[in-house]
Amino acid sequence: MSLRTSLLLPFAAIATTAFAQTGGIGAVKIEPATAKAGQEVKITVSAEGEAPGFCGLRIEFGDSDSRDIKIDGRESKFPITVSKTYAKGGTYEVKARGKTVTTHGRCPGEASAKVTVEAPAPAAAPVAKAEGPACPEGYAMKGKLGKAGDFTCAAGKGAKKPEKVLECKDGLEYFQTKSSLGCRKVKAAKK
Repeated sequence: MSLRTSLLLPFAAIATTAFAQTGGIGAVKIEPATAKAGQEVKITVSAEGEAPGFCGLRIEFGDSDSRDIKIDGRESKFPITVSKTYAKGGTYEVKARGKTVTTHGRCPGEASAKVTVEAPAPAAAPVAKAEGPACPEGYAMKGKLGKAGDFTCAAGKGAKKPEKVLECKDGLEYFQTKSSLGCRKVKAAKK
């Protein structure tokens, strides 16, 4: 080490100590730590030691969204609380770090915390109607639907004759008796 370097080191140490900050970003707290998608969460960034009074802060929410804040000691000062709503489920790491914001230099330090967001419940699937015939009002299905799609509807008490006949699939014919109606297989003609 040269004589010049050995003489300058004590002065550099004194200069560094004189300008060192005693505090900075200390912690990130998220309430609630487990939320549902669409639910607002509160994120609080607090200082460690003596809070800086004039610096820039960036909060990264973990979903590619962020917010820059100017700490000025009057309107914006530590602890800083912001609200965030996550649209999708997942685990997000929220980070607070120093960032130059216009004339405000970086706040010293860095902190992070995680929030777990539960995905919204899937929408209930519509109940599919059983494929098959719809018996007219006052009639109820008798037995099961046949392999060819044939069926019989039995008349209930006070059932009225339908105004129009049922449409039957190909290979089936409409029939109606005093107490039932439906679609049945077409009988093959005898030779």
